[in-house]
Amino acid sequence: MLVGVNLATLDVGSIEEGDFFVRFKIRCKKQDYISNLVLVYGPAQEDHKQRFLTELAHLSSKETLPMIIGGDFNIRRAPHEKSRGNFSNRWPFLFNAVIDAYNLRELELLGRQFTRANNLSNQTFEKLDRILVTTEWETKYPRATVQALTREISDHAPLFLNSGDGDSTPPHSDFKFELGWLLREGFFDMVEEVWSSTDVGSSPLDRWQAKIRKLRQYLRGWAKNTGGAYKKEKKLLLEKLDELDKKSEHTQLDNDELNLKHAMHERVSQLLREEEIKWYQRAKVKNLLEEDANTEFFHLVANGKHRKTRIFSLDQEERTITGDVEIKKYITKYYKNLFGLQDTSDVVLDEDRTDDIPQVSPQENGFIVAPFTVEEVRSAIFQMEHNKAPGPDGFPPEFYQVFWNVIKTDLMALFDEFHRGNLAIDRLNFGNIILIPKVGDASRIQQYRPICLLNVSFKIFTKVATNRIAKVAHKIIRPSQTAFLPGRNIMEGAVVLHETLHELHRKNLNRVIFKIDFEKAYDKVRWDFLHQTLRMKGFSTTWCNWIRSFVQGGNVAVNVNGQNGSYFQTRKGLRQGDPLSPILFNIVADMLAIIINRAKSEGKVNGVIPHLVEDGLSILQYADDTKHEGSPMFVQKLLGLKINFHKSEIFCFGQAKECENDYSELFGCRLGSFPFRYLGLPMHYRKLRNSDWRHIEDRFEKRLIGWKGKLLSVGGRLVLINSVLSSLSMFMLSFFAIPKGIRQPKDQGGLGIIDLEVQNKCLLSKWLFKLVNEDGIWQTILKNKYLKSKPFGSGTKRPRVSHFWAGLMDVKQDFISLGSFHIGDGAQVRFWEDTWCGNQPFKNIYPSLFNIVRKKGATVADVMSSSPLNVSFRRGLYGERLHA
Repeated sequence: MLVGVNLATLDVGSIEEGDFFVRFKIRCKKQDYISNLVLVYGPAQEDHKQRFLTELAHLSSKETLPMIIGGDFNIRRAPHEKSRGNFSNRWPFLFNAVIDAYNLRELELLGRQFTRANNLSNQTFEKLDRILVTTEWETKYPRATVQALTREISDHAPLFLNSGDGDSTPPHSDFKFELGWLLREGFFDMVEEVWSSTDVGSSPLDRWQAKIRKLRQYLRGWAKNTGGAYKKEKKLLLEKLDELDKKSEHTQLDNDELNLKHAMHERVSQLLREEEIKWYQRAKVKNLLEEDANTEFFHLVANGKHRKTRIFSLDQEERTITGDVEIKKYITKYYKNLFGLQDTSDVVLDEDRTDDIPQVSPQENGFIVAPFTVEEVRSAIFQMEHNKAPGPDGFPPEFYQVFWNVIKTDLMALFDEFHRGNLAIDRLNFGNIILIPKVGDASRIQQYRPICLLNVSFKIFTKVATNRIAKVAHKIIRPSQTAFLPGRNIMEGAVVLHETLHELHRKNLNRVIFKIDFEKAYDKVRWDFLHQTLRMKGFSTTWCNWIRSFVQGGNVAVNVNGQNGSYFQTRKGLRQGDPLSPILFNIVADMLAIIINRAKSEGKVNGVIPHLVEDGLSILQYADDTKHEGSPMFVQKLLGLKINFHKSEIFCFGQAKECENDYSELFGCRLGSFPFRYLGLPMHYRKLRNSDWRHIEDRFEKRLIGWKGKLLSVGGRLVLINSVLSSLSMFMLSFFAIPKGIRQPKDQGGLGIIDLEVQNKCLLSKWLFKLVNEDGIWQTILKNKYLKSKPFGSGTKRPRVSHFWAGLMDVKQDFISLGSFHIGDGAQVRFWEDTWCGNQPFKNIYPSLFNIVRKKGATVADVMSSSPLNVSFRRGLYGERLHA
C-alpha cells in the first residue's frame, strides 16, 4: 500500500502495520482533532479471509480514538453488490457481524453501485471497496461523503472521501419553525401577541399573509438572538454542575447547593430536550420517542439522510454535470420542461356518452360544495402527520395544531372567501420540490422522485377537499381501484393478481398479461383530461372550478442540496405531496378502466379467468390486430400518461409461452420473471420459498445495524425494533403465512419484542373477516375458486391451492373459535360446526350426536328447511343421545 500525506494540513503520529492493514494516527492541524486512519487490503484467497476478519475485529475492539477504515476489503456485504453470479453468505455474514459488533458505519457510496469490474468481454461488476467509520468520527464530520472516481486503467474505482469540513455550500438560510421552541417558557404567549398585533391588509388573504410574514420575520430574529444565549447558558450550567460534582466527591453539599444542583440539572435537561427535538425533526424517524435521550442517534440519522439526498453530479447524454450551481440550473430546466405546456392532443372523449360512467348525485354535489365549517377545517389540520417537512413559508402542521385557537378566525375567513369565489388561492399555492433517489446509486435525473413540499396553509384547503370527495369516491371509482380510498385496502389488488396468476398456471390457460409501468405518471396527467373526466362523472361546475384552482396556478422551485432554484409555474401534472393528488389520479385511472371495458365489449380486449369473475378481469392486453397496435399512443395522447416499455413486462401462460418472444417484440418490452414485485410483495403463482423472504431480512439488518443500538437507550432500542418489525414486514405478514424457517424464534428474554407469528395470524384473520362479511372482486374469486357455494367454514387446504389461500386456511380454525356467525338466511353457516347459537358449536355441546349424524357439513338453512328439523342419524337415538 502506498500512502501520501499532506503535511501542511495533517500530522502523522504512530504507524502500525498488520498482515492486511496499515494504521496511521493523524492530527488535523486546523481543528486539532486526532483520529486513526486505517487502510486495508483484504485477501482474495478464501484461505486467508478468516484471518483478515479476525485481524479487523481485533483492531476495532482495542481502538479508542475515532477511526476511518477504508480500502479493498475483497468481501461483499449483500447479494446486490455483485452484478451476476452466485452468492455465498459465509464471509458476508462474518464481515457484517464485525461491522455490527464494533458499531462501525459504512458511508454510502454516491453515484455508483459497484467499485470493481473485471476485464472480460462479458464484465462482472462488484462492490469490494468501501469506507467504514466510527460514530465518533461521523459526529465530528456529519457532512462527510464518499464518491467513486473514474477507474481509468485500473479494475478498481478510487474512492474519494470528502469530510465536508471545507464545503463551500452556503448555509441554509430559509426560515423553519422549530418544534423545540414550543418547550420554551412564554413562547405561546409571544406568538399570540405577534399574531394578534398584526392587522394590516384590505382582504382576508392580505391580512393572513401579513401575519405569516411578520411572525416569520420575528421568529427568525428571535431565534438568532436567543440561540447563542442558550448555548452559552448550557455551557455555563454544565461547568457549574461539574464543579459541584467534583466538590461532592470530597465534602457534603449543603441544602442550598443541593437545591442549586437540582435546579441546574432540570434546566440542562430542558435545553438538551430542545436540542434533541431539533435533530428528531431532521431525522424523520417515526415511532421513536424523542424524549428518550437519543439526540446523537437522531443527529447521525439526519446526517445519513443528508448524504443520501445530496447530489454531486448528474449524467446526461452529452456530459456529466457537476457543481451545485450547474446542477441546480440543469434540474430546474428539466422540471420546467416536464411540468411545462402540455402537448396538444387530437384525442378526446365523447362527453355525451356517460351511460357506463358512475355519476355524482345532486345531493352529493350539494354536500361537497357546501359552506366550510370550523370543525371540518380543524379536523383536516389535526389529521395531518407530525414531523413532516414544511413548505416554503417554513410553518409545519404542528404550528397550526398548537396555535389553532390563535389562527382559526383568520383561517376561516380565507375559507369563507374561497367559498364565495373571491380568494386568489394561487398566492398560497407555492411549493419546493425535493428529490428523493429511487436507487442507491442514482446518477441520472430520471432516477430521482420529485416530492413537492407545499405550504401547509394551501394543503389545508386540499385536505378538506380530499375529505369531502372521499365520501363519494367509492361510488364513482370502480372496485378495481383500491389505493388511497376510504374503506378499500390497497392489498386487495394484490389478492386478485396473486389468485389470477395461480389460476392461469394451475389450469395452464392460454393468456398473456401486460404489466405496465407509466413513466412519471403523476407528473404527466393532462389537466384538460382531468377536468373532462370530472364533468363526465357528474361533478358540478363549482366543484370543477375548485379543483382547477387547486391543480393549476401553482409555483414551485427545485431544492438542490439545500438551496432553492427560481420559482416557475406548473402547466400539467399532479404534485406528489398534495393530499388531493392520489384521489384525482384514481379518478383519471378509473376513466382508463372504463375505456378498456368499452374495448372489451367491442371484442378488442379480452379478460382473464371469466369462470371466476363475470365477464373476466379486464387487463391492458392489446389485440394482435394491427389497427389496434397504436393503443398505447391513444392512452398517452388522451391522459398524458406515457408507457415506459423498458420497465414494462410480458407474462405468458399456457400455449402463449410458445410465442412469448413474439409478444415481447410486439409490445417492445421484456419478458417478466417470477417472482416480481407488486406493492413490495413478491408475486408468484407458486408458494414462496425462504429465499424469497431474503429482502425482508436484508432490510431488517440495514435498519437495525449495530451503531443504532449503541446510541439508543434500552427503551429506544425496543421501540425501534418493534417499529422496524411492524413497518418493514407488514405487507408480507398481512398476505402470506410465514414459513417455519423464517419464524423460528430466538430467546428474547421476555423484553416485549413483537411476536411475528401472532401478528401474522392476526393480519391473515382480518382477510377472513372481510371474506365472510364483505363483497368484492377478490371475495368473488376466492368463493368461486375454493368454496363453490359452500359455507365458509367448509373451506380446506387442498393440494395445489394458492399460497394466500393456504395461509388463510392455516388460521381459519382459530378465527372461527374466537367468534360467532350471524345466521342470515343460514346458507353460509354450518349447523354443527359453526358457533351460531350460544358460545360454542353444537358439535362440542352434543359430541355423541355429531358422531352419528349423516351430514356433518349441513348448513343451518338445510336443517331448518322443514319441521321437524331435517336431521338424520346413522342409527337410532337411545339413552344419552335421546336425552340430548
